Amino acid sequence: MNDVSQRKWWVRLPEGEIGPLSEDEFQARLRAGEFALHLEVRCEEQGTWRRLVEVVTHDPTFRRTSVPPPEYEP
Repeated sequence: MNDVSQRKWWVRLPEGEIGPLSEDEFQARLRAGEFALHLEVRCEEQGTWRRLVEVVTHDPTFRRTSVPPPEYEP
């Protein structure tokens, strides 16, 4: 997918899966600290679930957050 602004995201939270979220909503909620780095996420082009930390560090199209997400607390 060339236009990443049209991506849809799903997030696995402890209370259940949410999505689809638009790229803008996903990014805004990430910057707001709603998603911890240990959570699994997927987008339409990705297909499989990956840890959020892998997505933000390896996806070259990913816009970096201005505030780091909270760390994992078991």
